[in-house]
Amino acid sequence: MHLDSSQEKLLHGEGGEAKQFAMEIVTKVGDAVGADSLVPIKSAHVLAHYSSLHDAGVEVLERFADSGGKFAVPTSVDPASIDLQNWKSFGIPEEYAHQQFRLCDAYAKMGGMKCWTCVQYQVCNFPKQGETVAWAESSAVVFANSVLGCRSNKITAGMDLACAVLGLTPKFGMLENENRVAKVSFKLGIRDLDDLDYRSIGFFIGRNAGARVPVLLGLPGSISSDQIKHLGAGAAAAGPVTMIHLPGITPGTSTASDAAAGEELEEIEVTRSGLDDIKSDLNQTSEPPDLVAFGVPHLSAGELGELAKMLEGRKLKAGVKMYAYTSSQAYDMAQRTGIASTIERSGARITHSTDAEISPLRKLGFKTVMTNSAKLAEIVSSEGEIKMRYSSQKDIMAEVTR
Repeated sequence: MHLDSSQEKLLHGEGGEAKQFAMEIVTKVGDAVGADSLVPIKSAHVLAHYSSLHDAGVEVLERFADSGGKFAVPTSVDPASIDLQNWKSFGIPEEYAHQQFRLCDAYAKMGGMKCWTCVQYQVCNFPKQGETVAWAESSAVVFANSVLGCRSNKITAGMDLACAVLGLTPKFGMLENENRVAKVSFKLGIRDLDDLDYRSIGFFIGRNAGARVPVLLGLPGSISSDQIKHLGAGAAAAGPVTMIHLPGITPGTSTASDAAAGEELEEIEVTRSGLDDIKSDLNQTSEPPDLVAFGVPHLSAGELGELAKMLEGRKLKAGVKMYAYTSSQAYDMAQRTGIASTIERSGARITHSTDAEISPLRKLGFKTVMTNSAKLAEIVSSEGEIKMRYSSQKDIMAEVTR
């Protein structure tokens, strides 16, 4: 990989230990993936949650921070493994919280934004069309490439910090025009879609696209950004999807021909039976849940409002808890507008700056979790410690509230 003179100096330590460490990481990764150069980024999004990074991740982040590392571009961070304000009331063990706060302290020392969320593009990190970014959250990468018209690869842990410290990333993958061309078409042949359908459509695409960039045809014109968010999250959970061409939404893509640069595409139909198969596959049990989890990815303020309407005048049944996961920014808005109090009167709780998929659910005693998130159902079930149930929000409410 070619480095310019200033980058060579950083690699040889002239910019300090943190930048040298970062250059060692990006050059090794760049060489491994066949990148020919490093290119500037406009923003970064990194990981600092203890459940995935463990003690080794704490050591890496603290090494960057203690050696003078500072983020060179605006940098946001994925949810923590605990509610940073209310962790004690959720039963988080002291030692577990201590390790998470070590990560928080190191991240803050490096100048990161206090924006612990997987939907940074909705609340704090707003790149412009055409900009290159280095984001580590898989669902956000799909949104950035597919909706915002940005360019980002799915950046791995450790590499994310290196890119953020340097303001540079290797040029490969989704940063190259030829790798953004659609290679397979999915045609949606069903109507009257509910919240679960959008998640399942994404999961179906992720399962069947493989490494090919897909284009999705037939979405209703009324689709919301939140529905696209959940669709992309499902796709990224089921396979290596980092971009979905959505004609009329993705910048530069008005038709399937635009997405495919005029080439013929294999067409795969998304049918009701196909979505039913996804639902069946993601359901592991019919046992009553002891936790209902909404918000993977994080719920927007609008989605919290919808949840409040569904819960108004209702109560959770005995033996089940309901957590709605969101960003601190959306949580503050819900508090000011009365949405939060409506939700909490039902017995449910809003928790912010954390996420169910990276929380120590088993340590907290949960055995069966019910959700409408394909991402959560896939990731948690693959760990084998907790049984998952996957159902629409309407059906969940009918089962767990009175």
